[in-house]
Formats: sequence, C-alpha cells, structure tokens
Amino acid sequence: MDYGVLGAYFDGAVAKTLAGVDIMGANKSHQHEFNGVGPLRALFGDDDIKGMRTTFAYLDDGADPIFDHGYTTWYDARRKHPTRTEYRLYYNDNAAMGMARPGDLMVLALHEAKEVVILFARAGSTAESQVRWLFALDGVGEKGFTPSAREDMRITSIAARILESIGIEVSMPIAAENFLDGMIEKFGESFPKGADFSAYSASTLGKLDWTGDPDGCLVACYEREEMLFRVFERHLLERDLAPYLGSALDVDGVLRTTMSAFQRRKSRAGTAFENQLSMLFDARGIRYSAQKYTEGKSKPDFIFPSIDDYHDPKFPVARLTMLGAKTTIKERWRQVLDEADRIEDKHLVTLEPAVSEDYTRAMAKDRLSLVVPSSLFETYTPAQREWLMSVNDFCRLVEARQHE
Repeated sequence: MDYGVLGAYFDGAVAKTLAGVDIMGANKSHQHEFNGVGPLRALFGDDDIKGMRTTFAYLDDGADPIFDHGYTTWYDARRKHPTRTEYRLYYNDNAAMGMARPGDLMVLALHEAKEVVILFARAGSTAESQVRWLFALDGVGEKGFTPSAREDMRITSIAARILESIGIEVSMPIAAENFLDGMIEKFGESFPKGADFSAYSASTLGKLDWTGDPDGCLVACYEREEMLFRVFERHLLERDLAPYLGSALDVDGVLRTTMSAFQRRKSRAGTAFENQLSMLFDARGIRYSAQKYTEGKSKPDFIFPSIDDYHDPKFPVARLTMLGAKTTIKERWRQVLDEADRIEDKHLVTLEPAVSEDYTRAMAKDRLSLVVPSSLFETYTPAQREWLMSVNDFCRLVEARQHE
C-alpha cells in the first residue's frame, strides 16, 4: 500500500555523525549551536527563522524512543555586516541530545510548516541502519552535514512504521476509505477474531500466487491488513470516544479507550503476521504445527513438519525445522534461540528492514538464519544479502525436507 513519497513528509533532511566536540559542547552549557554549513543553508535559506517547533528523539534498539520538544532558531550572527555571513542553528537543551554519544547518527529534517525533527540514533543499532536507509544516507561523516539523497521514495506500510516510530503521522491512502462499508457489512461494529480479519484482508487482494511469488504475497497481505485494520480502528474509535468528547471532557474515559486501542494494536500485529504465514504454508501444502509446546514453556511459532514428529525421538532431527516470526525484532530476536532444543539451526522470519550488521553477525554466530521478503533485501548491505534467506527459499527448504 502506497502512503505517498518521503518528500510529502519532509522538505529535506541532512545528517552527520556526532563528533566528540558536538557532545562536549552540548554538555557544557544550555546554549547549543551548529555552524550553518552549506547543506543547512540550502535547507533553511538565507532569512532568519526564529522559534521553529522541534521534536527531538533518541533511538536505540533496547528501549522505546526518548522524545522531547523544544525550539530551534536559524540565524545569521553577522546579519548587520555588509559583506560577511555566519549562519548558525541554535537548539535548546533536551533529553534526546543528553543521551547521544560520539559516533551516533544525527538527522535533522524539515517537516511541514517549518517544523523541525532532530533524530539521534545509537551507532551500530538497527534504528541507525533503518534511518540511514529511509533517508539514503551514505558517506555521512563527522565534518559537516550531508544532505539526504532520497525524496521520491514511495512509503509502504513497512516504511510508514519507521516514520511513526520517530513521531511522524502517516496519512492513510485515500482509497483506504473505500473498504470501510464492506468491513461494516461483514463484521458489524466490532473487531472480529484475528484469523477472520486476516482471511478477509487477503480476500480483498484477489487471487494470490503463493507458489510463484510467496515473498510478494506475504508483503501484500501484511500491507493490506495493516491498512484495513487502521481504517476500521479509526471508525470504531470515533464511535467509542464520542461520549467522552462532549462539552465536559472525560479525560479518564478517553485514556481508557485509547489505552485499550493501543493494547489491541500491539497484540494484533504479531498474531496477524502468524496468520499470514499460515495462509502461505496452507496454500503450498506445507505441513506444520503452530504455537505448540516443545520443552517446558517453550512454544515456537512454527514447527515443521509437526509437533508430533518433533516429540518422536525416532524422527530424524535433520528433517525438523523451526521458524520464529516477528514483524520487528530489535533485541527480541534472541528469544528464538531458547526454543525447540532439538533443532540447532533455527530460522526467524521478519518484516524488519535494514537490521544492523551487529545483529546479523550475532545471528549467524548463533546458527540463526534470517528470513526476509526479497523486496526488503535492498535495505541490507551487500554482505548481508549473501546470507539472507528469502521466503521462497525457506518454503523450498521445508518442502524438500517434507518430501525426503
């Protein structure tokens, strides 16, 4: 699903690798400035701009983003000089900058209506890899700012997820509203079971070629369900919030309703992905068991060819396959290593673009293969691509073992 182009959300972006002097200067006083080098001047222009609303964010894989809000000012310190200019970008003290360290990536983007977004991403993290991919930031160094080379990138649901993680609200495609009446007719005024909603979402795509293009079909199902869920969710939220938004605002009622919606959204994402994978395996006639216990409380997402075969000591270990499924991974990928003890070489499928090289090296060392839809291969480095497994490759692997 297309959410427009990156340029519709940003008027431009620049980036640099934070140097020690950047951090030292920020820690010494509450007055913080960057020299107005060429890329910044191209972004802000020649006129002074005071008090631009600014969102600061620090991104790391092991914790939720740290957000802070303040202001930035673009000005010429020698405005009255007849021949010289000395542009500077001033920003106020903030919690995100307080977390930053030398080597971290800094991205400064100009949002709509002269609002500024300043991101700091921990060096070597998946968050940094994803921001670099999103803004096409190659060759970023400590000396000065490097402009983003990407404004015409089409925003998919996967890219939209990254934008939302940095506080950017993504606009729903206009065509999305065309599905609302059909969902109300099908499900009434409440969410159905997850498997039913996944099946319905896939049905709106028409005939899917799970055999010829499993990678594309899996991504298409994920994006369609993500879009339909948000359309239906917004419709139901407008109804549920209405009683609390009258002349006397009921803050507790609003908080209860929105918290419930947040929890539903959080729990649905992983389950929906598992449903979509089940549709793939069913369509290809692949035998599997989903969410079955192997040892103790260990419950892998998928065991191939079945949980009964897994527990049969006479069944050859070489024909067993284990697959974990996570739409996003961050630090959570290590959970898969503690599942299915009989199987040493494990697999993890994800829709996460641009996973850091630190993570993929650790995965390879721990004998965990990462399965990624082929359309996301371009978000990884050339060295990583040689090691990644596509969805089609994984299906062929389990099919071959199934027929041995």
